[in-house]
Amino acid sequence: MKVHVKIFPAAELCNQRRELEIDLDEGNGDEILEYLQKLLGVNLKEKKTLMFLHNGCGLERLENAVFQDGDQLWLLPLLSGG
Repeated sequence: MKVHVKIFPAAELCNQRRELEIDLDEGNGDEILEYLQKLLGVNLKEKKTLMFLHNGCGLERLENAVFQDGDQLWLLPLLSGG
């Protein structure tokens, strides 16, 4: 199963956009979270300035998400309206 990941520039995360494809045996968010934390060297659970979008819908917690083949995950800076 492949999950497509886009990481947008965010403070203390990365300074340029990155795209990658993660190949997983099972589709749980814990595996994706662990992989991304190792790749980026950042504890994403502690980042309050990040927003996760799973197929265009916001996720409150990445580790509880269920992923299927071809899903998209975006990590971007938290947006606030006003």
